[in-house]
Amino acid sequence: MDIPNIQVALVCLFCNAPLQGPEETKFSSGDLIKCTQCGELNDFDSVLEVAKEKGLEQAENVIKEQLQKEFKNIFKKTP
Repeated sequence: MDIPNIQVALVCLFCNAPLQGPEETKFSSGDLIKCTQCGELNDFDSVLEVAKEKGLEQAENVIKEQLQKEFKNIFKKTP
């Protein structure tokens, strides 16, 4: 079974633009991340929570698709 790699971008909670910062920057709980598009400050914990929810949603969809492919003929009636 080929399972695709799931990637979820961290996005601004206000404008949905990808959040980007210097690569060497480390964020932790309670930090605020400034959006380069709209300038709003995003709570790091909230951004991560939204990303986790999206990741779980994507994983669920991938699993459903894989199960449908694997078992598509299992319930077919034979003449």
